[in-house]
Amino acid sequence: MLRTQHNKSSVLTLTLVCLLGWTPEVHAYFDPGTGSMALQLLMASILGFLFTLKTYWGKFKGFLKNLAGKNNPNDSRN
Repeated sequence: MLRTQHNKSSVLTLTLVCLLGWTPEVHAYFDPGTGSMALQLLMASILGFLFTLKTYWGKFKGFLKNLAGKNNPNDSRN
């Protein structure tokens, strides 16, 4: 079973390398500004996602703590 799984992943990897490595002749031009703009867009997207995740994760943890605090009958807080 493991050997079959290994062969399938090797074939998939080799296929992806061949497909992505094969480049047809193209007649296009990207100036350096386009590359830096794409890089900035990628970085801003990743950082924005991480900031949003951090914000909502804190709210989620607070909600769970609040929920756990209400369900605990031995808690002296009211």
